[in-house]
Amino acid sequence: MENHWFQTVAADCGYELEDHHYALAGAEVCAWIEREILQNIKLITDSAQFINNKCMKLIRKSLDQLIKEKYDFFIPDYQRGYKWTRTEVLKLLNDIWDFKLNHSDDDDSDSDFYCLQPVVVKPKDGKYYVIDGQQRLTTLLIIQQAIKDYGVAKLHYNVLANHPELASELMPTLTDATYTIEYQTRNKSSVWLESRCNEDEMQKNSDYFHIFRAYNATLDFLKWIDADTPDDYTLDNLSCPESKKRINAVTEFETCIRSKCHVIWYELDTENENDHEIFDRLNTGKIPLTNAELIKAMLLQEGNFPSLSDDVKIKSEDYRTNLARQWDEIERKLQDPFFWDFIYDNNVGMSYETRIEYLFDLLANKEKSNSDRYYFTFEFYDSLFQNNKENGDDAIEFVNKEWKRVRELIQTMQDWYDNKTYYHYIGYLISQGHSVNEIKNIQFPQDKDGKALPVPKKAEFIKKLEELIRKQTSSYESKHLMKSQKGLTPTLLLFNVLTVLDNSEKSDRFPFHYYKHTPWNEEHVAPNTPFDPNKKSRCFQFAAQMLEYYTDISYFEVIEDLTATNIKIPKNERKSNEQLVSEAIDIVKPKYEEYISQMEDSSICKALFKIFLARGKEQEELSQYVFSQIVDSMNIKDSTLNEEDDRRDFIWNQVLLDEGTNKSYGNAIFPYKRMRVIKNITRGVFVPIGTYNVFVKAYSHRMTNMLEWDENDALRYLAEIFNTLNRSGRKFLNKELLIQNNLPEYVKCNELLKLIRHEQ
Repeated sequence: MENHWFQTVAADCGYELEDHHYALAGAEVCAWIEREILQNIKLITDSAQFINNKCMKLIRKSLDQLIKEKYDFFIPDYQRGYKWTRTEVLKLLNDIWDFKLNHSDDDDSDSDFYCLQPVVVKPKDGKYYVIDGQQRLTTLLIIQQAIKDYGVAKLHYNVLANHPELASELMPTLTDATYTIEYQTRNKSSVWLESRCNEDEMQKNSDYFHIFRAYNATLDFLKWIDADTPDDYTLDNLSCPESKKRINAVTEFETCIRSKCHVIWYELDTENENDHEIFDRLNTGKIPLTNAELIKAMLLQEGNFPSLSDDVKIKSEDYRTNLARQWDEIERKLQDPFFWDFIYDNNVGMSYETRIEYLFDLLANKEKSNSDRYYFTFEFYDSLFQNNKENGDDAIEFVNKEWKRVRELIQTMQDWYDNKTYYHYIGYLISQGHSVNEIKNIQFPQDKDGKALPVPKKAEFIKKLEELIRKQTSSYESKHLMKSQKGLTPTLLLFNVLTVLDNSEKSDRFPFHYYKHTPWNEEHVAPNTPFDPNKKSRCFQFAAQMLEYYTDISYFEVIEDLTATNIKIPKNERKSNEQLVSEAIDIVKPKYEEYISQMEDSSICKALFKIFLARGKEQEELSQYVFSQIVDSMNIKDSTLNEEDDRRDFIWNQVLLDEGTNKSYGNAIFPYKRMRVIKNITRGVFVPIGTYNVFVKAYSHRMTNMLEWDENDALRYLAEIFNTLNRSGRKFLNKELLIQNNLPEYVKCNELLKLIRHEQ
């Protein structure tokens, strides 16, 4: 198999093949890719499985709770020190203040909170060993100290201005008033916080320096939002908007951060594991704790399951093990690229380390507008969980109910995937921006109170899907079916999807996976512009194209490989485009010479070779002569498609073609385009069925000349598109289109109607 095919498959799976992989046989490469996929799944699931199996408690804790419970945190020496920058601290402060300003002061509900990332801890020797989250805990402690100091400094401004030596007395260090942090590599927080105002002392240690910077950043921010601060004060050259200033800003900020700032408290029970091993496992592959993993831990934590007797405990362990197994099975299903790209579209603007999180996002009704809230979905489920607990409802029933919703959703998706009509209609709709929830609500409708309504039968559901497609496509007028207009690509895509659907072979499916991972262009079938011998670049390109056509030796593939290799090396060592072109010519030159020397009639190829070596420079007359000779030999007539109007841009002369192929052959003549498309098929490059059929002239019926595309071919292609969109009662086409005045004047409407009626 070709290297390009390997790259396509590997890229689709999220991997980049190195040079040594090309030495493997095709089957071995496929096996390697499969192993990599499985290893990635195993990395994700094992990491989640490990941490969930070790989870003793997963709850939310406000900063106020951390302060009042006076935790004694310990940071082991294998973790890096404090490294937050001024930028990171200011971003956190801004986010918290914006949250405060956008939420009502009267809202005391537990569901209204600002969620920080998880803090993973393990109780040991009367302390809490911090496995993950030490940067956040340290920053929150620094902010507490800065808030206290700012208030004191403002109150005693005149005293401190004249007697700075009184700062330590007037601004005592937080000690017993909050939690403490001890780093194994240095003193307790109470000690290093005492040096917060001593820049010389803080410069002696890298971690202390970052603490000093974070402390001052907080003071600067508090001054920035304080309405008593002069208007000319700026924070990193930015003035504070009046809408963000408050008279009691610091007090309001402190109240908000204490009551509304929550961490996800992830407490591990790891008596048989050392801390370093847990830290390594959490950070393997740099996969953070995702919403899905946190939800899994919340559902499976020990507190949800009774352990009144050994028998009940065994049953609860079996339940948890079974749920975890089902979880991994669903994740494995979602890792199937063909299934995943059927039910997911990158346009939703969210990416997933663990793909089961997509299901939870759907169930939580997360939308693109919520994408900036990383833990939106966990917060949703955590609120449900807390409400369930407050109502005194059974935890196991809650777990059962929520897990059942997940299993029902994946089963619905599987049903869509298995049914050929559902698959093609829904796959198309999702590719056009419709959501899974929108489609699911059509199949399983509910009233405004969430009560289930009668489920439509299969035929009725299909009709509703058709209505959804029709709502989009029937609005297209002929002007929308021109190149670069809103209706062209959706219509061509739908035509290709329906062509596969209408194939009687049940196993045939349109590969949304390949479609979504490939950049596509709207490509002219007949050339967009006539050949111009006065452009040396066009002459060079034409010579290279036709040499490939006659010899099957491709300059374009060589330059593509050289460019791909060039990109991988450091920028200062890369070759220029001119050097790459020269190198490519040197590679193919002896091959062309050998091939041409063995041809019986080599006159055309010799002329092309001369133009090629000259790169088209000063070859205008020869180029025009060779072009005429080739056109005459192929019996290509001057088509009316070449007339000076927009007929070449109309849908009847347009196909979907992958960007790589389109860019490589430019404005080539039809025979060369036809050859490249057929070659792509043999190389394993995905070519939409409609595009392929156009270039093999499957719609043309009269095969008088396979090497040209004229207006008769275009008209039959247009009829096939219209027939396919309206076949079997679909009526996806705007019915007004078939009226003469609504089609471009160059389309012979009467002949088109005859072709359409013949089909129907």
